[in-house]
Amino acid sequence: MSDANSLPEPVQDASSSQAAPAASTPAQPVPAAGGPINLDAIRRLRENQQGAASPRPEKRGPKREAASTPGSVPKAESESQASDLPAESIDAEAQAPRYKSNKDKSNKDQSVPIAPKVPVPSARVRFSDEDAALEDALSGANLDQLMIGDKSVQVGRRLEDGSRHPGKVLKVHNANVFISLGEPDQGVVNLLQFDEPPAEGLPVDVLIRSFNNEEGLYELSIPGETISVNDWDDLTEGGVVEAKVESANTGGVECKVGNVRGFIPMSQLSEFRVESAADFVGQKLLCVITEANPRRGNLVLSHRAVLEREKEAKRSERLASIQVGDHCDGTVRKVLEFGAFVDIGGLDGLIHITQLSWDKIKHPSEVVKEGDQIKVRIDKIDPVTGKIGLSYRSAQDNPWNDVETRFPPGSVVRGAVSRLANFGAFVKLATGIEGLIHISELAHRRVASVSQVLQEGQEVEVKVLTVEPETQRIALSLRATQAKPEKESGGKAPEPEVEDVRRAPAVKKFEGPLKGGTGKNNGGELFGLKF
Repeated sequence: MSDANSLPEPVQDASSSQAAPAASTPAQPVPAAGGPINLDAIRRLRENQQGAASPRPEKRGPKREAASTPGSVPKAESESQASDLPAESIDAEAQAPRYKSNKDKSNKDQSVPIAPKVPVPSARVRFSDEDAALEDALSGANLDQLMIGDKSVQVGRRLEDGSRHPGKVLKVHNANVFISLGEPDQGVVNLLQFDEPPAEGLPVDVLIRSFNNEEGLYELSIPGETISVNDWDDLTEGGVVEAKVESANTGGVECKVGNVRGFIPMSQLSEFRVESAADFVGQKLLCVITEANPRRGNLVLSHRAVLEREKEAKRSERLASIQVGDHCDGTVRKVLEFGAFVDIGGLDGLIHITQLSWDKIKHPSEVVKEGDQIKVRIDKIDPVTGKIGLSYRSAQDNPWNDVETRFPPGSVVRGAVSRLANFGAFVKLATGIEGLIHISELAHRRVASVSQVLQEGQEVEVKVLTVEPETQRIALSLRATQAKPEKESGGKAPEPEVEDVRRAPAVKKFEGPLKGGTGKNNGGELFGLKF
C-alpha cells in the first residue's frame, strides 16, 4: 500500500469550470483511486468558491506563507482562479443613507429647498415705526409702577382652607359659577348653592374648601349652604364641612354631616367657655374635621378651629391697617388686677392700670367694667409678637396741659390729702393733678411726723409755690396760709409743747448679772496664785 502523501491531488477540469456559469453547482472533488481524501485541498477549494460568489474584503494583517506540501495547491493556481472571477462594482446610490457621504450627493439635485440666511440683528439699527409704536404704548404708563409692579398682587401665595374671602361673579357655565377672588386667584362653586343663578359682577362671600392643582382653581362654597357629603370617602382630616347640630349632651353636641353622624366636643364649640351646649341645637356650624375613622365610625369636628382661622385672618388684616397714635373704639373683654383687655375689632389690646386714668387707682374696676364700650389710643405695637398696648387716659384731655393757668404760682387752692409719706403729704387738687407739701412746709415749727399735722382725706387750703408741667410736679405749702405766732419778749416765739413719740428699741435691754469681769474668783488661789 502506498503512502497517502504520495497520492496525486485531484484536479478539477479547467474547461468544465470555465464553461459552467458562476451560479452553477460547484464540482465535487474526486478522490484518487485507492487513496484517502485530502482535507486541506477541499477546504481551500471551498474558500475559493465562496470568494467567487461574494467577494470578501482583503485582510490587512501579516501574510503567512503556506508551507509547500506534496498535497497542497500552488499559490499561483489559486490566484489565477480568483482572477477569472468577475469583479463586483459598488453602487453608491444603492447604499444605505448612513453610508453615504456629502460627496455622493449631486449638486444638481434641487428637490430639497435651502432656507435663506437670516442676518443677525444689530442693536445699533433702529426703525422709526418700531420706536413710534413703543412710545404710543408707554405714553400713558407710569414707569415706577412698571418697574415695581402691582403691590396688591401677591405672587405665589396660597389662600388658607376654611378662610372666608369676598369675591365677584365672573360667569355662569353649566352647573358651575366662576368667582374672582382678586388677581390672580379664581375659584368655582356649585350652582346648586345659589337660590337662583347669580348675575355677572355680583359680589359674594365665599369659603375656601381646597385647591385643584390640575385646573388651577379654588373649590369654593357659600357660607350657610350644605356641603354634599355622601359617605366616608368624602371626609378627610383637615377638611372644612358644614354640620347641623341635632342634639346636645354633657360632653358636647351630636351633629350630622351629610349622611354621616359626627360629634363636636364642648371645648370646640366656641373660643370662650360654653355654659350650655343646648343653645347650639338646630344651628349649622362650619367645622374642621379633626378625626375621621370609618372603621370605628368616629367623626370628630371642631367649630373653634374655624373661628380661630377667621379671627387670625381678620387680625392680620386689621394689624396691617392700624398705626401707633390711632384712636379706635373697643369693647372691654376682661378686667384683671394689672389692667383690662379690650377688643378693637379682631385684635386684643391691653390697657395697663397706669393708663386707665390720670388719677392713681388701686384696681381697674374703678374705671371700667366688662362689656363697656370705650375709646382708646394705640400706644405701641410689637411686630414680632403682635401685642398691642392701649391707653384709655390718652384718649381724654391731659389735665397737665393747662395746669399753669388753672393753678398759677402764688395762688391759694383747696384740696384733699390723698396720701402721706415720711417726707410730706400729697394733696389732690383736681382730676389727675396732685401736689406735694414737704414736711418743712407743714407748720412754722419743727414737725417730727407728718401724721401729727395732717390725716388722709382731710380738706386743707394750700399755697402753690412752683409748677413744673414737664415733670408734672407742683410744690405746695401749708404754713404759708397760716399766721406766724407772736414773738415773746426774749425775741423768740413760744413753741407749743409737742408730745415726743419715741419708738421702742430694736434690741431689748438685758437685765441681770453680767458674765465675766473681775468680781469673782477665777480658780488661781487653788495653785497658790493671788490676783
